[in-house]
Amino acid sequence: MAKVKEGDTISIHYTGKLEDGTVFDSSEGGAPLEFKAGGGEFLKGLEDGVIGMEAGDEKTIRIPAEEGYG
Repeated sequence: MAKVKEGDTISIHYTGKLEDGTVFDSSEGGAPLEFKAGGGEFLKGLEDGVIGMEAGDEKTIRIPAEEGYG
């Protein structure tokens, strides 16, 4: 399988959680999030975190508040 590289358009399902495990956002039961890896459309940590992943991979990406939405 091909690994995600910068510039690839990808679709992911995600669950956003706070440090205490509280879910604040999720694509579960809905459409996946589609974006260009490294394209600057979403959080840099998320875009950088998917680089190198392959279809079907699961990964936990931690994004500090100062790099997120506050």
